[in-house]
Amino acid sequence: MSNFCPEWIFGICCAQTGKDFLSSNNSINSISKKFSESLSDKYSLIKFEEILEGSEQILQFLSEINAGDEAINYINDYIHYRVNFESSGGIRKLSGLFSSAFDGNKIKEYNTQNTLKVFKATIFSIRNDALPKSIPGWVITDKEDIDWLGELFEKEVDITNF
Repeated sequence: MSNFCPEWIFGICCAQTGKDFLSSNNSINSISKKFSESLSDKYSLIKFEEILEGSEQILQFLSEINAGDEAINYINDYIHYRVNFESSGGIRKLSGLFSSAFDGNKIKEYNTQNTLKVFKATIFSIRNDALPKSIPGWVITDKEDIDWLGELFEKEVDITNF
């Protein structure tokens, strides 16, 4: 039985990698490695190059739309939306009686092209006020039941890996 990372988790980890790169002195490679190693502990292997490519595509898109100082806000809004809502627009329930939003998938549903596509669509919708923005100062650990994913977002980068 396969245990692939859910697409929404892969997407927000790519986005957070880009955000951490923009807001810290860490290399994008070391940040990508942090996420790939931690996700690979929970799910089937995710190469750091997959996280790296996804985050680079997100950053390229933000550059193309001249996001400038708003880039980090757009990333926060995207992460907020993906954590709180399903792709259908319904509210995401992180834990349930028989299943969890953190449960692995039998097939690999994530890839960098899909991540970019969902990121673009979400950002365009947020910019057009079709989707809710995060409240100022919101962080993923504000979400109840975020569990290990919140810990991963707050985990320090191991600079000895690169």
